[in-house]
Amino acid sequence: MSHHSPHRPGPASSPRPGASCRCEGTVLLDGSVTVPVTLSFHYAADEPYAVRMVVDSGVTPPVEWVFARDLLAEGLSRPAGLGDVQTWPAPRRPQQMRAGRGALCIRISSPTGTTIVSAPATALRRFLDRAYGSVAAGTESGMLRLDESLAGLMRGTGRRTE
Repeated sequence: MSHHSPHRPGPASSPRPGASCRCEGTVLLDGSVTVPVTLSFHYAADEPYAVRMVVDSGVTPPVEWVFARDLLAEGLSRPAGLGDVQTWPAPRRPQQMRAGRGALCIRISSPTGTTIVSAPATALRRFLDRAYGSVAAGTESGMLRLDESLAGLMRGTGRRTE
């Protein structure tokens, strides 16, 4: 998992193949203050294991978190994750989640505190369907271009990763 301000592509940038989702959600700060936010989720085939989540309150600069795609998917049906990022369905009753109600909670911990993001389960399920349609589960390693990346590093022209 990593956290940083999101990169804003310039006019010469082209979109990467994958999936995106924009939805309204909430952030629970310090366990007591709920703030409405706009959430953007991005999946790119050239980063087959990762999902990028941008949280935008409209008041402070947007913040981006990167974590495992499978963690997001597993959290729709049961609590998942260890350490800095954990996910779980809310409400925890599976029949309500299957009916399109409920949300996915994403708990993010850092040395400066803990934040819980809540996103609509229906929107995330559609996003993940598109992401897994782009790169199926179990085929992620085939999308990595390790030889090309290593050759670029040896030449000093490797892809920049954030």
